[in-house]
Amino acid sequence: MNSASPGTGNRPGITRSLGDQTLVLYHPPLAAPTVLVYAQTMADDLFGGRFKPGAAPQPDDDDDSGSSYRNQRGRAGRPAENEIATAVDTLPALPTVVTQILAQVGKTYSSAADLEALIGQDMVIAGRLLKMVNSPFYGLSHPIASITQAVAIIGFASLKSLVLAASTANLLVVDLGSYGLAPEGLWRNSIATAAVSRAIGLRNGAGKDDAEEYFAAGLLRDVGMLVLGPFLRRRNVVLRRVVGVQDILATERQELGFDHCWVGDRVAEKWRLPPGLRLAIAKHHRIPTTALAKDLRQLAAVRLAERLVYAAGVGVLPDHPFDQYIDGLLIQAAGLDAISFQGLMTEIPRLVSGVSETV
Repeated sequence: MNSASPGTGNRPGITRSLGDQTLVLYHPPLAAPTVLVYAQTMADDLFGGRFKPGAAPQPDDDDDSGSSYRNQRGRAGRPAENEIATAVDTLPALPTVVTQILAQVGKTYSSAADLEALIGQDMVIAGRLLKMVNSPFYGLSHPIASITQAVAIIGFASLKSLVLAASTANLLVVDLGSYGLAPEGLWRNSIATAAVSRAIGLRNGAGKDDAEEYFAAGLLRDVGMLVLGPFLRRRNVVLRRVVGVQDILATERQELGFDHCWVGDRVAEKWRLPPGLRLAIAKHHRIPTTALAKDLRQLAAVRLAERLVYAAGVGVLPDHPFDQYIDGLLIQAAGLDAISFQGLMTEIPRLVSGVSETV
């Protein structure tokens, strides 16, 4: 079996020095991280450089298309672009209720009553939604018995995010062992990343409505893996971690000529997702130099969230290939300071502990 292995090496825990602050994350598989934060200050100059507010990251060395890899010889069996397009076309369409809700995002006439009426058209989604609302993952103290009650308790914006999650649950519960994901791992990792992304949005000043967009971005960021996973399996390729820093996008391109962000953008186009969500799917590994400050912050927040969730071992095998490196530059790019980041760390165990009850 071929083993293509990006990553940062096997570590039972991650220790990071953030100015005067030391962060330690221990991450047993499928368990919430134990977070220890020492000292109360973080050096201001840690947040200099390319992640200053409003600044764009340094440009990457490639064009994000993967075309240079596809043009290389000696890689027999790589899928052609038309095969990728066919695989994208065979993905199920999003339920009508989801496309209608996404179409209403940002429109002034959207209301709780409109949302209730839409959800009532799909009782399967309604049932999953109530299951998620009542799970420890959401942390409510009293059970919710109806969509009307859910709107009143958690609000219109949050309920829209849960509809999206409830409608994609079955789609994301797939076997992606080639990516180093555990059974049901893509769903568990995605819903946990969505929750942490939203928590970051609530702490970085994005506001409640925009924080729900963070949730959607964290949830759907890796949909391209749904398409590429079967191609990796056919080539008998598994992606695993080895010592040394490598890029999973470059590894995907080396093996297949495509990466999950490029393919995910095609999936987002098929599903007619809003521009902001499509940007997050396509660019959460490669923040474009032209990104607006608001988009930069959201992309960095999703990147930070997924690395925290990978470090917690949610949905992944112990030798998974995904980057879990966290430093002050990334934290600052996501709009957090030392105090807000420390607060986020205290919240993460609750956010990830209830994931198993959302399937």
